[in-house]
Amino acid sequence: MKREIIKEFDMLGDALSTLNAQFAYRLMNLCVKAEPVSLLSIEAMIEGEPQKLEECSQIGQEDDYSFQVYPNYDGDIPALAQAIFKDHPEFKQEFKTMQVDVSTEEGKSDMQDVHYINVTMPEVDDNRYDVLKNGVKGAYDENKAQMEAVSAKYDAKLAELSAGESDEDVKKLKAARDKQTKTWYEQRDAIYNDKLKQIEDAHVKWQSNQKKEKITRLKGVGQ
Repeated sequence: MKREIIKEFDMLGDALSTLNAQFAYRLMNLCVKAEPVSLLSIEAMIEGEPQKLEECSQIGQEDDYSFQVYPNYDGDIPALAQAIFKDHPEFKQEFKTMQVDVSTEEGKSDMQDVHYINVTMPEVDDNRYDVLKNGVKGAYDENKAQMEAVSAKYDAKLAELSAGESDEDVKKLKAARDKQTKTWYEQRDAIYNDKLKQIEDAHVKWQSNQKKEKITRLKGVGQ
């Protein structure tokens, strides 16, 4: 089989892979869970110079729905909070303090205050549930159309290049092409369905919390 055919075949795979990566990144930034990738674009102005969040702070994660941002210097907390809000105004920020036991050289216990920002993802209430599902569906439809357009473009090129090849080689190329398409399309659908499940789970969590709060209020009224 011609080298040009193999090259075009590989280029198609790379193109579909790239579109899936872009799709996954886009869905991660429709934040439901605390996705570390959502922090990558955040830059804070520290002493007049832009710094990536990971350069001027340490990031922790205690559960699926929140981050803890520990500044390298306490004085940078306002700049970090502003930078986070600029990129993700939907995130809930709380300034917190915890005590850490730092042992001295003499082996004595020394409690020190550590100041940090607790960043919580917004709850998936009924309104946000609809917005997120519509956003995910829109991104999916756009990605699907892009993948189909790319496939059509490369299929035309492959058909042109395979002219004159033996029937057996053309058959093998088609089988490999079908397998390749199936692989990347299934990955795209898996990314889509995983995000939908994430939204559903978070919405159920919100509904459960609403029920608990209602029961607590009713108990308070009855006392």
